[in-house]
Order: sequence, then structure tokens, then C-alpha cells
Amino acid sequence: MPTVRRGRTYVQVGANDKRGINGICSVIFITLLLIVPPIILLSSERSRHTRYVTISDALNSDVIELNQNSIDEKTLHSVPPGKLVHGSSTHIDTITSDPDMNVAIPGALTLQRNTEYCQWQEIQSQDCQTCERTVKAKDGSTKQESYQCNCVTKYSYIKAWRSFLINSFLFDQPGAHHNPQRDPMPSTVFVGEDVTLEFDGDVTTDDGIDNSNPTSSSVSAKLDPTMLSNGVRNQSWRNVDFVPRGEAPPPSLFSRFFSFFGLSSSRKTRYEPLQMLKDTPYAPAALEDNFVYVGQGGYFFSPYVSSTASKLFNYFAQYLEGSLFDYQLGDLVGLASCTAGDIRFYYSVKDPNEISVLGQVRDLGSAVPVQITPRVLQGVGKEKDSSIGLVHSGKHSAQEMLLAEDSDSRTQAMVIRAILLLWSIAASRLVGVAVGREIGDSSLAVKIEAAVALFAVLLGGLWLSLWGASFHTFGLIVSGFYLAYLSYISSVKKGSSRWYIAVWSKIAQWANLSPELRQEDSYVVGPKRSDEKTKLLVD
Repeated sequence: MPTVRRGRTYVQVGANDKRGINGICSVIFITLLLIVPPIILLSSERSRHTRYVTISDALNSDVIELNQNSIDEKTLHSVPPGKLVHGSSTHIDTITSDPDMNVAIPGALTLQRNTEYCQWQEIQSQDCQTCERTVKAKDGSTKQESYQCNCVTKYSYIKAWRSFLINSFLFDQPGAHHNPQRDPMPSTVFVGEDVTLEFDGDVTTDDGIDNSNPTSSSVSAKLDPTMLSNGVRNQSWRNVDFVPRGEAPPPSLFSRFFSFFGLSSSRKTRYEPLQMLKDTPYAPAALEDNFVYVGQGGYFFSPYVSSTASKLFNYFAQYLEGSLFDYQLGDLVGLASCTAGDIRFYYSVKDPNEISVLGQVRDLGSAVPVQITPRVLQGVGKEKDSSIGLVHSGKHSAQEMLLAEDSDSRTQAMVIRAILLLWSIAASRLVGVAVGREIGDSSLAVKIEAAVALFAVLLGGLWLSLWGASFHTFGLIVSGFYLAYLSYISSVKKGSSRWYIAVWSKIAQWANLSPELRQEDSYVVGPKRSDEKTKLLVD
């Protein structure tokens, strides 16, 4: 049960401008938000290009099918390196273990340890009024701007189980809501180190060819652990629960109700006998950090034990911040909840009944089965993107597996592009002030034109450098420049300031700095002020 405590309330009369270290941190944070997305886009587009080239090469390559009668152990050992092999198997011999807890799950290709931490989380809410003020430029010209004022800031705290650690050092009341940062058993994914697959020669392939034969044989192969580095596609995680005799408990009333409509969740949890945990009391995690199995959904638990020095220091911090005797109703509720610093974790697995694999063969000697490893296309990019080592749940042809991987790669690239489009909304306003235009004060159509223009030019330029010249690339770039021109002639003009001063002023305004720290050259619209024009005529 979560514990809720109310923190302090601050009332700030006047402007809510940031100064000092808070202002510097805000500027740095906004600057990073402006710089990082294009870098992420560049990495994403390079990855997409490499993946496309790698998958296209694989689609045009000859693939040896392991589920055919003409393949035997001798033939498999003679397959040259770099040759793609593909097969589907329902005979999966593997066991995946967590050595820190002496837990081993048979039949699991991947085993995930999901760690949760009992932590305080600070929630800050702020309610401000909107005021108007006059800001002055270096030449004495002025303009009106809106700003936040008379703000009321409230802090509250919630203690609950989190999947991540929270640093309480910068909390408003860190003493009363201290979060220990111990992490002896972080979340980890383990893969099967000794996976053996058996490929029957009487499997009907997805193209409709029936390979069944009374004299059919089967071949065995090891699965290299790196084949599982990206997980098993189309296979969801199943939580592992250890119960007496490994029998699933009777379904609840709600489970029966949903199963009536075909929404049964019987496959979402895997039940294993408690006898499998007989060695856990002697595991390193149990001996060093007191982890024990407590059930309640398959959880292992380790209580936080604070030292005397840590308690004294925490009491002193509470005294300094005035929270030493701040008792609340939430503290009584918290007696039945976890203690900040407690750790628990549970396991989940991917254990498909059938998998399809696509990779290359590595011969380890005639006395042992061959090993299926990823094939890396040299000289086209990062190894992760240029490798073909696929493991999919179910029976799929090699072409289906490659097309699915291409679809995943394209979807990931589209997500990053969508994020960049949102980034372009803010970045276009920054580009606008650099060329003397206030995009933020313009119409909605101009805002859309400016954002799409920046997005199109940036993405088109990347495509031109990666994919080369094409009709689509030039069309995207030309469209971007045309929209940029339309937004430029239709947007609101701003005062004449040097471009870097205008850019800094806009970033500082977003960071909520005071006006004297972001003073512009002039708020007068036009390339030259009237006194400067007169001086030029006299000269």
C-alpha cells in the first residue's frame, strides 16, 4: 500500500524568474533538448539505412533450409561460413539460470529479473498567475510580455514500489524522505547459454511444400547466445510463480468471467514447484543481502537495514529541515507498507513452444553439433544493425522473418521522426528569431509551415547523405525550402537584434530567466533604427 505524506508549501510574491544555479540548470536542460534530438535522428537514420541494406542482402541470398530430408549432420557440418541457414523447431532443449539466486528455469530461452525498489517520489505542483510587464532593450525600446507571478508551490511525497531508483538528495525535504541507493540485484536479462535445437525433416513449410517422408531424419544444432541478444520476436514475457507442486491455483471469479469471453490469461503466468528453490538459501544474494522467497506473485525480498550512523545522520537532516516531529496520518498507514530501501524482484521468461531461426553455421568439430550464429555484413555500419541472427516465436519462413525485421526497423525510424517533428515546433521558433521573425506570435498556419519546413529540410538532408539523390529526397528538400519561404514572408517581424543575441534571449525566456539577463538589442521592427539611418545619410 502506498504511503502519502504532505510536504511544505511556498508562496512567492512577484515574478517567478529563475536565478543562480536554477537558471543555469534550466538553460542547460533546454539547450540539451534542442541539441540531442537531431543527433538521435542521425543515429536512427543511419541504423535504418544499415538495416535496410543488410536485410536486402539477406533477401537476395540463398538460404539453406534445415527442415528438409536432404539435410543430415554431415551436410550441415560442410556448410560454408556466411551461408544463411533457416529452420523451425519444436524440440527446444535449454535451461536458463540466474547464478546470483541459484534459480534455473528449464525450457526458457530468456530469463528476466525484474527488480523493484521501495522509494519516495516527490511531486511538485505549482499554481501561478499571469501578469504583464514592460521589458527594455539595450537601445531603450520597450515591449510588453506576459510572465508567471505570485506562484504557490506545493510538495507532496508518495512511497511505493518503483522499477527504478530515485535520488532524494534534491528533494525539498530529503531527510524525512530519504531514499537509500543500494542496488545489489539490478534488473537483468539472462539468455540460454546451451540451447540445443532439433530440426525435423518432415515439416511443411509456409510456402505449402510438404517435406513429410517416412524415412525423414532430423539434425541438431546449438544456438549461439548472441542470437538471443535481441530477444524472441512475437513472444511475450510470462511471469514465473513458485507454488507447491507447481500447480496453478484455482481461477478467481474475475478470471472465469473473462475466460467466458475468450480473454483467458492462463498462459500469462508460469507456475513452477517450490522444490526448485531448494538451493536459493545458499545463493550469493541470500547470504550477502538476505534475499528470501516470499511468494505473493513470485517475489524475492530483501529488507533494508539502516546502520546506527545512518539513522543519526538522517535524524540530524530532519532536524535541520524542520521535519523531525512532523507526524502525519500517512505515517500510520506507512507502518504496513514497505520501508524505503527495501528491494524485491520477480522473474519472467520467454519460453515458446516453437521457434524459427535464421543465421549462419559455425562448425565446432564433427563430434558436436554445429552452432547457429549471427551473420554480419561487413563494411555497412554497426555490427548490431548489420547482423542477421533472428529468433522468432512460431513457424515462419526466412522471407517472412526478414520482412518482419524490416517492418520493425521502419517503425522505429518512424517513431524517431515523429519525435523530431515535435522538436521542430520549438526549433523553428528559434530559427525564426535568428532571421528576424517571431514564429510564436504568428498564425497557426505559419507555425505549421515553419515546423514542417525545418523537419523536411533536416530529414531530406540526412536522406541525401545516406541514400543518395532521388526524386523523393529532392522533393522533400524543395518542399521544405518552399514552406520555409512561405512562413518567412507571412510571419510576424521582430525587433532588429543580432542573431545570436536573439537566439539567447529566446532560450533564456523559455528557461524563465529575468529580463535583465536576456536583454535584446532592440524591439524596433526593421533593419535599421531611424537615428542610425539619419547618421548614415549625414556621413
